[in-house]
Amino acid sequence: MKAPGTLESSSFLAAVAPDELRLACPTARILAVSHRDTIYRQGERVRTVFCVLQGQVTLARVNYRGATLTTGALAAGDFFGPALGGDGAAVDTARAKGAVFIWRATLDEFQRLLQRHPQLSWELVGMLARRQRQLERRLEAMAFKDTEARLAEVFRELSGGFVTRCEHGFGQHLRLTQQELADLVGASRPVVSTILNRLRKEGVLGYSRDYVCVRRIEDIERLSDL
Repeated sequence: MKAPGTLESSSFLAAVAPDELRLACPTARILAVSHRDTIYRQGERVRTVFCVLQGQVTLARVNYRGATLTTGALAAGDFFGPALGGDGAAVDTARAKGAVFIWRATLDEFQRLLQRHPQLSWELVGMLARRQRQLERRLEAMAFKDTEARLAEVFRELSGGFVTRCEHGFGQHLRLTQQELADLVGASRPVVSTILNRLRKEGVLGYSRDYVCVRRIEDIERLSDL
């Protein structure tokens, strides 16, 4: 069993011997981040690479009118940070959802790690490609599927890395608000709330303003031909 908040939570980092990892990334640290604390803000220049070791991280951006849109949800093993796409300013704000542990390394040290272990570069490309495919499937669902089916697609997408032990009698605990779910499926919060209310009455899930608990992902997937 993987220990929480350790490098074992990331197959990418666990593949490197501890001594070699410290040699390539001597200033890298594991940080504990409290619920709702900000990891970095939209517009900041961040020459740092992050990896989620435990918990959930959401990405959101604010437009010039002050409206907020959740653009992504990250789980254990996911790498993130504007430095992965160059040395530009962050286009999103990253925040912890619940208690979170992250690994943090400077861009220079992370690049050194990849140079010393080129096989990791291929693994990182695969990670980013899978994330891109998720975004493409989400766009396809917005174009061709109704809101219930899009919600099922998001639950299916999150059901792997976001599974945590549920203390409410369900199977999977997803720390996402109704508004965050609505953002991810491209719908209004009242529409998503109506669907969640019906599924709660059917005993498929439970929810509050801060989380959704799914009894079995198979019950959600029947909403769509996934």
